[in-house]
Amino acid sequence: MKKIILTLATVIGALCTGAEANAQRSGDIALGLRATPDGGGFTAKFYTGRHWAIETQLNAGGIFGGNGESFNIVGLAEYHINLPDPSWQLFLGGGLHAGVWDRPGSARWNGDRYYWDDDADPLFGIDAIGGVQYSFKSIPLSLSADMKPAVNFVPDPGPFWHNFLGLSARFYIR
Repeated sequence: MKKIILTLATVIGALCTGAEANAQRSGDIALGLRATPDGGGFTAKFYTGRHWAIETQLNAGGIFGGNGESFNIVGLAEYHINLPDPSWQLFLGGGLHAGVWDRPGSARWNGDRYYWDDDADPLFGIDAIGGVQYSFKSIPLSLSADMKPAVNFVPDPGPFWHNFLGLSARFYIR
């Protein structure tokens, strides 16, 4: 454990030493973690232009309670709006998610009889996202807070509340 902490501290220190953040330039890549009230995961942003980014997320939800556990991948297109202080941006966008959802067992009808379903279901739906991001000027780090409402088409149409609120920290690697 000490070796892992020392390695992480060394990598973070190397990234921060004398580096100037050049956030939101075409080609920039930011990698980090996203924490949510019911789980969390990994996040990456790929800036394709001055205001546009593609964000990908690997999320695990329902870990701390809720309606079963889920694991999904999310792809989002985002538009960033600079505020008077360009370190601050608002962003909004949308995209898709896919994965698996292991909901608590329930009785299901198979045409002949009811049976107890304990299997993980495939998951597919659409997402929206909106939030605020702060990019530090002296280090290659950004922090963001967002809301990401989602609607499932599969397994059951309706709202999907896993990973709805998120706090992210991302380091720019390019």
